[in-house]
Amino acid sequence: MKGIELLPFLTVEQRKWMETSELSYKRHARIYFQILSYSPAEIRVKVWQMKNPLNKYLSSKGLVERTKGVFAEILPPETKLHIRPIAYKKDDLERFSVQEVNLKMEELGLRAKDLVKLLDIDKSSLSLMLKGERELTKPSKAMLYYLFKYLETNPAYRAQAV
Repeated sequence: MKGIELLPFLTVEQRKWMETSELSYKRHARIYFQILSYSPAEIRVKVWQMKNPLNKYLSSKGLVERTKGVFAEILPPETKLHIRPIAYKKDDLERFSVQEVNLKMEELGLRAKDLVKLLDIDKSSLSLMLKGERELTKPSKAMLYYLFKYLETNPAYRAQAV
């Protein structure tokens, strides 16, 4: 666990228990803990969840409850636990596909040659991507996704660029 060395009061058994708990959460739910600071009056902990194979995600409230469960066994009674949860947010970028690129181009009134100008990319590479003959890589998905996001919020720029 990141920052576990900040807890000077832990016994060997408590430390082992904390590391075992964290390992279990990492392995099964991709939940991670980090001790940010410690004083006899309080412990500050950050907890977050990453993408996991089961696609089951906890809310901020759920992450707080899990963290309380991990720290309940070791926390001295006079010490308050402050938790900073960061819930996993599914990203639209993961689901962004060639069909969505074509749909966004149509919605925004863009043609392939407009994208070539805006992104300064090779015309033949873009053509292969738009036809589905070349897979959209993560960087190309991000490039197109965020370009469309920008153009949706800045129509004046779209009119200038095209």
